[in-house]
Amino acid sequence: MKKMIAVLVSSFAASAMFASGHAETASALASRIVPSIADRIVFETIDSPTDTFAVSSRDGKVLIEGNNPSAMAVGLNNYLRRQLGANVSWYASEPVQVPDEIVLPAEPYGARAAVGTRFFLNYCTFGYTMPYWKWNEWERFIDWMALNGVNMPLAMTGAEKSWYETWRSLGLSDDEIRSSFTGPAHLPWHWMNNIDCFQGPLSTAWIDSQEALQKQILARERELGMTPVLPAFAGHVPAALAKHYPGANITEHSVWGEFPQADRCYFLNPSDPLYAEIQKRFIDTQTRLYGSDHIYGIDPFNEVDSPDWSEGFLNNASRGIFATLRAADPQARWLQMTWNFYYDRKHWTKPRMKAFLEGVEGDNMLLLDYFCDNIEIWRRNDRYFGKPYIWCYLGNFGGNTMINGNMHDVDAKISKVIADGGDNLIGLGGTLEGFDCNPVMHEFMLAKAWAPTMSANDWATVWARSRGGDKAPSIVDAWQLMADSIYVGRTYVGNACLTNARPALEKPNGSYTSPRYHYDDANLLRVLDLFLSAEGVDENAAYRYDVMNVTRQALGNEFNHTRDRFTQAYVDGDIAAARAEAARMNDLIAALDTLLATDPQFSLSQWIADARRHGTTPAEADAYEKNARTILSIWGYTDKKLNDYANRQWSGLLSGFYSNRWKMFTDAVLKAMEEGHEFDEAATTATIKDWEGSWILEKSAATPVSDTNPVHLARKYRQKFFR
Repeated sequence: MKKMIAVLVSSFAASAMFASGHAETASALASRIVPSIADRIVFETIDSPTDTFAVSSRDGKVLIEGNNPSAMAVGLNNYLRRQLGANVSWYASEPVQVPDEIVLPAEPYGARAAVGTRFFLNYCTFGYTMPYWKWNEWERFIDWMALNGVNMPLAMTGAEKSWYETWRSLGLSDDEIRSSFTGPAHLPWHWMNNIDCFQGPLSTAWIDSQEALQKQILARERELGMTPVLPAFAGHVPAALAKHYPGANITEHSVWGEFPQADRCYFLNPSDPLYAEIQKRFIDTQTRLYGSDHIYGIDPFNEVDSPDWSEGFLNNASRGIFATLRAADPQARWLQMTWNFYYDRKHWTKPRMKAFLEGVEGDNMLLLDYFCDNIEIWRRNDRYFGKPYIWCYLGNFGGNTMINGNMHDVDAKISKVIADGGDNLIGLGGTLEGFDCNPVMHEFMLAKAWAPTMSANDWATVWARSRGGDKAPSIVDAWQLMADSIYVGRTYVGNACLTNARPALEKPNGSYTSPRYHYDDANLLRVLDLFLSAEGVDENAAYRYDVMNVTRQALGNEFNHTRDRFTQAYVDGDIAAARAEAARMNDLIAALDTLLATDPQFSLSQWIADARRHGTTPAEADAYEKNARTILSIWGYTDKKLNDYANRQWSGLLSGFYSNRWKMFTDAVLKAMEEGHEFDEAATTATIKDWEGSWILEKSAATPVSDTNPVHLARKYRQKFFR
C-alpha cells in the first residue's frame, strides 16, 4: 500500500509539474506578444481529453485556462481580439497594439476544438516567403501559429545539413553534395524532387546557419506543444550517387518547369536495397541533429511522373518507402500532400490513388487535402479510402498580392467537412504557397477549427473589431461588405494585376498574370470609402495595413482598365489618347510604389537586404541577391514557363522592374503610331525578355521604409484616380 501511495504521489507531482510548465509556456508567450499587460494575465491548466480553452476573470486579472499551451494560446488570442480589439500579425514588423488598461471579460467564454490537428505551411512557403528569415521573423511567426491553434507545422529549415552529412557518409564529395543544392529561394523545389543545382552551390556557412536556426525553431515549436513535421527520404538522390553506386536502380525524373538537363533530378527506386540504407542514415542523422516527433513529410512524385504508372508499381513503391521509414523509426508516420492527385489528375486515377495509399498499412499515412478551396479530393475519392486526412485551404500561389478568396464558400465547406467528413477527418490546415495580402482568410480557416458554426459574417465582425472596428463602426461595415461582395472568388494560379504582367496589348503575356476578379470595382471603392471615413484610428497598424491593401488593389484594378483604354487608343489610331493613357499607367505604378513603400513586407529592398545579410563574402551576398531577384521575376531561366509566377506588387519591384517593362512597351507602341506603321509586339517582347535577364544581375541599394502614413496617401489617391 505504501508503495502504491508513493507511486500515486509521484505521478501527481509529475502531472502538477507538467501543468505548471504549460502555464509558464503560455505566460512566456504573453510576455513576448503583449509585454505591457502580461503580468495581468494568468494561465492555468485544466484537464480535458480534447483541446479546450476558457477565458474569465479572477481577482482583477484575466484568467485563461487550457489543457495545453496550444489551447491557452488560442484563448489568449480570443481575448486580445474580443476584449482589447488587438490583432497579432504573422509579420514581426507589425506591432501588437493594446490599451494601457486591462479589460476584464464581462462573461466567461471558451471553446473546444472540433478537430485535433491544425496543420500549417507548404514546402513552397519556405521559398516564397521565408528563405532569408532569421530568428526574429521566425519567433513572431511561431507565436502567431500558436495563437491561431496550429499544432502541426511543416519544419523544413536546415534540411540541407542532414542531407549533407548523409551523402558524405555514403562517399560523396563536398563539391558533389553542395553543388546539387539550389540557391536558397529554390530549395523547396529541390526538396520536392523537381530541380537540382540551379543557382547553387550552397555555402557551408549557409548550411551551418540554417542548422542553428532550425534548432531554435524546433525548440520553440515543441515548447508550445506543436508536433513539427520533418522530412524523410523520398527517393531523390544527387546525380553523383550513380557514380559511387553504379548498380543502383536510379532513373531520371521527367522534365519539370522547362528546366534543362543540368538541373534535372534523379530517383532511386524504393525496391533497391540502397533505399533502406539511405533512409536509415538520413533519419539517424536528422534525429541526432534535430530530434524527432515521428511524423515525416514524404512526397515522391510531386509534379513529376512516376517511373511506372501501373497500380502494382505504385502500391509497391509506397509499401517499400514506408517499410524503410519504419525500419529507421519504429514509431514513424508518413505525411503526404495530395497536390499531385489534383495537379496530375490524368495519371492519378482513382484506382492508382487507391493502390498507392493502400501500400501503407492502417492509419500510418496522413494526407493533406491540399487545395480544398477549389477541389476537395476527399469527396471525389471515398474519403481517401479511410486514410486519415486534413482539410486544407491553400489560398495563395507564389506569394501573389491579389485580394481574393471566397469567405462564404470556405465557411460552408469547413462546416460540411466537419459534419460529413467521416471519422478519418483529423484536422484542418493551411497550405499557402506564400504569405499574402489576405490574412483574414487564413485566420478564418484556423478559427473555424474552434468555432465550426461561426459564419463568414460573424468572423468579419470579429476580424474588424481587432483592426480598429472597436473604435470606428464604419470599419465593421467595411469588413461586412468585404465578406459579402469582395471575398467572393477563389484563389487561382497567376492572380495578378496587369501592373505585374509582361506587357501586351490584349491578354496577359504569360501564364501567370491573370487579372480577373469576381467583384464590382464600385464595391471595392465603397469599402475604401468606409475605411477612410473611420476616425481616431489612423495610428492603428492593422487598420493602416487594410487601407493600404484595399487602395493597392483599387489602383491595380484601375491599371487594368487603363491598359485596355491604351490598347483601344492604339486600335483607333488616336495618338493623343494613347499618350494620355500611357502617362496614366506610369502614374498609377508610381503611386502604387509610393504607397507600398510604407510597409516593409511589400518591399523589394527589404527582401534583397534580407537575402544579402546571409552572405559571408561580397560574392556570396551577390549570389543571394541574384537568387532573390530571380524567383520574383523570371523564376528560373528567361523565357521559360514559370516567368512571373511569383509576381507581387511591391515597392521597388514596381518602380524598378514592372514600370520599366511597361515604359519600354508603351514607348514602342507610341513610336510605331508616330511613324505610321504597325506595332511589332513580338519584337518588343523579345527586347523586354533580354532586359529581364539583365535585371536579375543588378545590385540594389537599401531603401528605408517610408514613414508616410498610408492612410494619407490613400485619401490622396482616392481623389486623384477615382473621382
